[in-house]
Order: sequence, then C-alpha cells, then structure tokens
Amino acid sequence: MNKGRIQFNLWNRPLKNPCGFTLIEMVAAIVLLGVIGIFSTQFITGITQSAQLTTAQKGLVDDAKLALEYIIREVRVASEENSDINISSSPTAVSITFDKFTGYTVDTNATSIVYAWDNTSKALTRTSGATTTTLATQVTNFTADEFPAAGSNFYVFAMTLQGPDGENFTLESGVRPRSTTA
Repeated sequence: MNKGRIQFNLWNRPLKNPCGFTLIEMVAAIVLLGVIGIFSTQFITGITQSAQLTTAQKGLVDDAKLALEYIIREVRVASEENSDINISSSPTAVSITFDKFTGYTVDTNATSIVYAWDNTSKALTRTSGATTTTLATQVTNFTADEFPAAGSNFYVFAMTLQGPDGENFTLESGVRPRSTTA
C-alpha cells in the first residue's frame, strides 16, 4: 500500500480532513450572509422610500411654484387704469379677476382673467375666456392681498400645499403691476 496517500473508506478515515469546510463553518457563513442580506434589504428599501417621497414633494412644490410664477407674470401685465385687479376673499375661497393690457402668444385673451381657489377642490385654477386650466392641486390655503392697503399697487400671493405625508409647504411672492404709460 502507498503510504503517501490517505485512504478514504468507512473503517479507516483520518480524524482531520485537510480540505473543505465543516458543517458548523457552513452554517455560520449562511447565517452571516442572511444577516447582511436583511440589513442590506432594509437599507435599500429605506433609500427607495425616501427617494419616492422626495420625488412626490418636489413635483408638488414645482407645480405650485410654476402656478405662482404664472400668476405673478400675468398680474405684472394687468391693466391698472381703473383699479382693474379685483380680489374676492373668504376663508374658504379666493378669486382674483383682472384685465391685461396685452395678451400672450398662447393666450391672446386680455380680458376677464380669473384665478380661483376653493377649499373644497383644493385646486388653483385659471380661467381665460371659456378655458379653465388647473394650475396646482393639493392647495390647502391661498391668499391674495394688496399690500399694505388698497391703492398701494403691490400684491402679495401665498399658497400652502399639503404633501403626500401631511407635511405643509408655503410659497409666497409679490408683484407690482407695470404701468401702461411707462
């Protein structure tokens, strides 16, 4: 018999196997990989949920910023000849009605532009002629004020939005209409 070789049979097995893993080492490795996998999954899930929430909030705020900028742009070209900017305000509804001294390429209508918000629909809309467009949704509050008092020719608009998880965002901006004689 060759003394350099180890015989593997049921009756004459060596006590230590120089190659391979023991069952305990295999179980420990599987448990360790499972724990690492659980923590990795929880970490990736948290990042994904955070990214989805941030995307939803950003979309909501971007829409509201665009709506507020649109209001500011149009009030800037509103006709101020006879105090044509009329603000009707109550705790549950606000409307702004005015005429512009010039139309836009997209909307040539320059009369009876109406921005309206009501607490029931939670939407800010713009009406020009027979066309009504929703500019922002999830608007929980909207205010329009002439600052500091009537006749000052400076208007402040503020809107509060409610995010997907109940958080609130408030945007505020002001504008002074251009003079038609300038």
